[in-house]
Amino acid sequence: MTQDTPLSPPLPVPDGAGARRPAVRRRPPDLGLLTACQTLYQIAVSVDLTLTAIVGMRLAPTMALATLPLTLITVIGAVAAAAAGVLIPRFGYRAVMLAGSGAAVIGGCASAAAVHSRSFPLLCVGTSLVGLHKASGAYYRYLAADRAVPARRGRALATVLAGGVVAALAGPFLATESSMWFSTEFIGSYLVVSLASALVLPLIALLSATPGEPANSPARLRPPPAPLRPALGTVPFRRGLAALGYGGTVMTLLMATGPMGSQQAGHTVAQGAMVIQWHMVGMFAPSWFTGRLSTRFGPRAVALAGALVLVAGTAVGAAGTAMPLLMAALGLVGVGWNLLYVAGSGFVVQCYPQGRGSRIQSAVEGATACVSAAASLSAGYLFTRIGWSGANLAMLALSAFACLHFLRRTRA
Repeated sequence: MTQDTPLSPPLPVPDGAGARRPAVRRRPPDLGLLTACQTLYQIAVSVDLTLTAIVGMRLAPTMALATLPLTLITVIGAVAAAAAGVLIPRFGYRAVMLAGSGAAVIGGCASAAAVHSRSFPLLCVGTSLVGLHKASGAYYRYLAADRAVPARRGRALATVLAGGVVAALAGPFLATESSMWFSTEFIGSYLVVSLASALVLPLIALLSATPGEPANSPARLRPPPAPLRPALGTVPFRRGLAALGYGGTVMTLLMATGPMGSQQAGHTVAQGAMVIQWHMVGMFAPSWFTGRLSTRFGPRAVALAGALVLVAGTAVGAAGTAMPLLMAALGLVGVGWNLLYVAGSGFVVQCYPQGRGSRIQSAVEGATACVSAAASLSAGYLFTRIGWSGANLAMLALSAFACLHFLRRTRA
């Protein structure tokens, strides 16, 4: 955690004199601001996650491309996450986060225009810009960990993620309620993306600067990012990458195919949104306690628990497309993802000195985003070939392999 360096030591107080506390400069409640940013960021992204596969089905020239706009959120996010490793040391976290949120404001408007004009390419442009926001928003949790004392870094990570609980309830609801604000369906939904992203901007501006940002310190005094190469061979790095990769793959593929499976089964758009809502509750509600579990039992045990929950969720999903099965399956997959995400993030922050992790963070975020992008891109093809149940069986096999991975003891 960045601390302010006192200008001078406190003066001695004579015996009997009234002691005065040295003036302490108050800092903004950064953890609360970052949690609010996470909430609004997840609301914006959840609207896209709820509707873009369905909108893609209506606008795409072929069914196999239906999930391409959704995939571009992850693909562009992967590229931007890698670029952030170069940009954050130079410009600071706040500037990168402001740029990502601003891009999503434009992206939401572009997606709304795409729906109005029935332009599939423009929809792809809009979701690509939202992908920049997805990349920058992934750093909220890391910034919170950097500003926490070492013993509470895992809890700070989980606290920020808990902001997604509000988004889980509000995002899909807003996606469906706003879909009919205008004569053309879904224009209002994408304008909600722009509005939520715009509200993030003043919150980021209120964050206190850190010594890693130009506003506080000249470049020669800023601590350099920890090098990536030494971290690559460490057990925490490999386990963190594995946890984030397994969870991201299963969650992304099934969340992309879930709305399509719901619609193909004859459920309404509102029912499909409810499925995503329960999925997002599963993704973020456990954050209230996963940080404590990680502190008490260690990230490896939490990652193993997450993989086991994914096995349960995919097994339920393979059973069919009835509404109770869809809700239970995606809810469990969300819980499993949360456990793996918090555990993986906990592994990653062990790989670098506090406040110097931008290069390692960007490598991990870029790699896991690429894996998730591949899962999202293949979702439409898999759905047309093997359906919802078949996709769950494939992810069941991967989840079982993840269990074996975290059961195996690895030498440091």
